[in-house]
Amino acid sequence: MFHTEKSSMIKTFKILFLFLQIIFFIFVFAFLNCLFFFSPKHKRRYISLVIHIFSIISVFIMGIKIKISGFDKIRNKKGLFLVTGHLSYLDGIIASRIFPVIFVARGDLKTWPFFGIFTLLSQTIFVSRNTISGLREEIGRISFMLKNGINIMFFPQGTTTDSPQDILFKSSFFQAPLVSNSTIAPFVIRYKKINNQIVDETNKDFIFWYGDMDFIPHLVYFLGLKNIEVELEILEPIEATMGRDRKSLSMLSQEAIKTRLGEKQGASKL
Repeated sequence: MFHTEKSSMIKTFKILFLFLQIIFFIFVFAFLNCLFFFSPKHKRRYISLVIHIFSIISVFIMGIKIKISGFDKIRNKKGLFLVTGHLSYLDGIIASRIFPVIFVARGDLKTWPFFGIFTLLSQTIFVSRNTISGLREEIGRISFMLKNGINIMFFPQGTTTDSPQDILFKSSFFQAPLVSNSTIAPFVIRYKKINNQIVDETNKDFIFWYGDMDFIPHLVYFLGLKNIEVELEILEPIEATMGRDRKSLSMLSQEAIKTRLGEKQGASKL
């Protein structure tokens, strides 16, 4: 009983702290939007740094421990087009804990209660892919940021999945690093342990969020977990040279991620 009450108190503290943190950072984002109203480049650069700080705090509060490898491959690079598979809403928090980034996200995210204003003020690039002209405009915005040394975090699947091997990238937005002659930095996120237990089919849905899962109940349950262990591995960067096209860049990134995930899964079964 004492253990249950203690867990409930920890969950309540996490929810309250996360709520207050989001409120505080909404005001910080609003201030930066006003301060750098006439300087989009500086505005987005500083906001990407604030997102990084937000994620550092969030990861600590959530009890997420991250083991990083391969960072030396991109240590001195700016304007990275960061891509990975998408298993959970935690992916973005974990990635921005490592890199200052601006996110690319689905257009419907800005309509979410509370979280919508947070993503809107944090300069998230909302995409819809509904029209050719809209797509070109969105690619242009991403290219502009990349050219100005701002890292972009993009999930090319467009949705989440519960299986790393089901990754299937959409290629449209790989035109942005091609136009800006930027570096694509594929990386993999592996969720290793939940409450000191190996992640498997019986507990993966505590952190994976996909399909028709409701967001708020899933988040509330997740915040009741004690700790999570995660590995983030940066793979070999891919230079978006003019000798390649967006489809080949998308395929190279997709296969690098799927291959690496498959290698690690195979090794863990030996």
